[in-house]
Amino acid sequence: MNKSDKKISEKVKSYLDKNVEFTTEESEKIQMKLQQGIHKSRNFNPFYWTALASAAAIFLILSISFLNGSLLGPENELAGQSSDSEGEELSVDLSDIAKMNIGAEMPRLLYADDKIAVMNGTFGVIVYNMHDSLVTNRISYEHMKSYDISMMVAAVSQDGTTIYIGNDDMSFSNEIPFTHQYNISTRTIKENSEQPSEFFMPINIEPPGINEEYDKYFDLQYLLDNKIVEVDNSFIYLRSIDWNMKNLQIVICQYEDGESIVFDVFK
Repeated sequence: MNKSDKKISEKVKSYLDKNVEFTTEESEKIQMKLQQGIHKSRNFNPFYWTALASAAAIFLILSISFLNGSLLGPENELAGQSSDSEGEELSVDLSDIAKMNIGAEMPRLLYADDKIAVMNGTFGVIVYNMHDSLVTNRISYEHMKSYDISMMVAAVSQDGTTIYIGNDDMSFSNEIPFTHQYNISTRTIKENSEQPSEFFMPINIEPPGINEEYDKYFDLQYLLDNKIVEVDNSFIYLRSIDWNMKNLQIVICQYEDGESIVFDVFK
């Protein structure tokens, strides 16, 4: 073998050692064939070229397997799997809010605690994080059409982790079947396997303006919802200065002194 052939052989061996894993038996076979090629003349060395060809073929086959394994690693394997078990993830698009009107009725609270508020309105259903002062989740009416839900109704689980969604067919039945459920943490929606036995219920109060108990807490210049949620020594409600949805606010009002914390939902 001349210097050129020896250099090529060394490069092939080095590359294979670094990038391809062989079994001990395979390595011994390849080394044997390479050694046979070294001791034969260049003009009559079929085993030398056979060894190189075999090594190249093995390298190509294993390289393809290696690349496939690298491209479809643990993270990508999960991404490549069907998401049926987890459901579809819904994005949070608020681009239409700036031009949206409140409509015939004020948005209403479905759920609230010391961290989040879930509300229903012409925007669909949204989740507002009061710690971070932003909307983290949205289920729009437009998106629910793809689930054959044209008149969406919603309720929230007692622990505030799940939103149940159904289609109000305007029947006179008191029970609305919830066909889907939405996980607030993962923002994914999927078909509902069973009906919820109970869900969170806000408190209905007398309409503001004729409410002797609560009017002292309200600024009656605002549009006000008559659903509240009590949290510790305070209550949470919704209001807006006009019919523009972008002006919707969440208010936490203290019972003791009437002091309020106000959150602008869409600003």
